[in-house]
Amino acid sequence: MKFRKLTPEVIKDKVVIIRVDFNVPLKDGKVMDTTRIEESIPTLKFILENNPKELHILTHAGRPKGQVVPEVSTAHLIPDTEKYLGEKIEFRPDYSKGTSKIQLHENCRFYPGEKKNDPALGQEIFDNIQPDIFIIDGFAVCHRAQASVIGLEGKVPCYPGFLIEKEIEALSPFLTDKKLPGLTILIGGLKMETKVPVLRHFAKVAENILVGGGLANTFQVAKGVSIGESLYEEEELAAAKEVMDIAKANNTNFLLPEDTICAGDIESTDTEEVAIGEVTGNKKIFDIGSQTINHYAEVLKNSSTVIWNGPMGVLEKEQFANGTKEMLMTIKDLKSAKTILGGGDTLKSLKKWNISKSEFSHVSTGGGAMLEFLAGNELPGFKILEE
Repeated sequence: MKFRKLTPEVIKDKVVIIRVDFNVPLKDGKVMDTTRIEESIPTLKFILENNPKELHILTHAGRPKGQVVPEVSTAHLIPDTEKYLGEKIEFRPDYSKGTSKIQLHENCRFYPGEKKNDPALGQEIFDNIQPDIFIIDGFAVCHRAQASVIGLEGKVPCYPGFLIEKEIEALSPFLTDKKLPGLTILIGGLKMETKVPVLRHFAKVAENILVGGGLANTFQVAKGVSIGESLYEEEELAAAKEVMDIAKANNTNFLLPEDTICAGDIESTDTEEVAIGEVTGNKKIFDIGSQTINHYAEVLKNSSTVIWNGPMGVLEKEQFANGTKEMLMTIKDLKSAKTILGGGDTLKSLKKWNISKSEFSHVSTGGGAMLEFLAGNELPGFKILEE
């Protein structure tokens, strides 16, 4: 894929719309984590340094489901955005134009037509703001065919911001049908649906796939292993078998937990470490065990590239967070390997244990978008950027 390049002459004297991902956690009108704002500051500063006529910032926050929800108004984002940008920003309660050079518009997802990519909403944005160019710098929304992401397609030239460029550069090398020696995929989390396409891909090209989290339970059942009362996805058993068959046919080492941390329920601190297949009674699996941690760590240490998406256990509960912590610390210490992290819960683990993103080669800003991209699927937000 060849994309247009964002250059000074593209911006000078132009009315610019940029779609960022400032979907930050908000509490009582305060931003609790500014990471997503900080990620797009280089692109925003570049735009302003090259003298646009106007800069209009679009984003969503929270899940208002097409309703006006004051708690997630983007007005709450202005103080922190002004701080990092070093510029005053005018808040616009809709898609109408104000009088300032920099304007942040209200939450895109307050509009019912946003998620449906209603052409009328895209036209409204265009008619009201009259942009000359459109820039996407929110990787986490690039897999969404929504009005604020693709609604200006065909109306104005569309460009990637620097955050998008960085993601493409980091992830594109893995879009290949060739075997990639030394590549290990560590994948966890709960739901099979979003992970199966990327697992199908890496079952062909990776050297190792290490599975944890609730995801592993479905694979265990597909192999005929007893998991007690643990949750798994019966409707995904055929997909799990397919992935394991692809791995076997392509000599990809596909590893599942050998032992687990289990308990009667998620709130229980009465935990037990048992071998897989020995989860009995009402016990449920909530984390990987010490033998699995050691085995996975050994594989990771012998890898030249590691891609990690998804926790190994219930990250929110201290008694079930150790597997994720140990994987994080192991990957952090792989100084000679290329290390790529992605996914919301994976990034939560960095915050939880106060690990800087600079410890890794690349930390993706998109969970679902990263998985879609690595699975080889066409992202709507990327398609409109092609030359």
